[in-house]
Amino acid sequence: MIIELNPPLSAGPLHLDMTGDEVIAVMRQFGEPEVLCRAAGERPEWGVSDSNGLFLRADFGPDDRVSAVEIGRPTEPVVTVTYDGLDIFQTAASELVEALSRKTWTVEKENGHSFIAPDLLLALWRPTIPEGLDDADGKYFESVLMARPGYYEQA
Repeated sequence: MIIELNPPLSAGPLHLDMTGDEVIAVMRQFGEPEVLCRAAGERPEWGVSDSNGLFLRADFGPDDRVSAVEIGRPTEPVVTVTYDGLDIFQTAASELVEALSRKTWTVEKENGHSFIAPDLLLALWRPTIPEGLDDADGKYFESVLMARPGYYEQA
């Protein structure tokens, strides 16, 4: 399966501006959706993990429509997540940031743990930074977030 990121419209079957009911229907294709809530007073989010370790999360804006979709790296490579022909989880983080930087500006955050390409409406994250060229830890991003316009200004 290929999940194509098409900002600001969709991340595979999840479309920005979907309602909660629409998100639940799509997520059921991957497993049993769960309500995620980060803190009291925040809007609930929906998330689902499939048997291959793929994680999908939908974040809702003040209008109760999807404002962002996060995709977590699957543990099994049966799902490919792409943006403009780039394999988000199989391209080394340094190469991916370089490729995105050729398209637009990127912002490094968290001492290299995350990068945002605001004009592309994409954010990438990894838990660790490689300590050298042979270090596999942190070589690849673990999640990508695609958002609708204005999302990063709110965060």
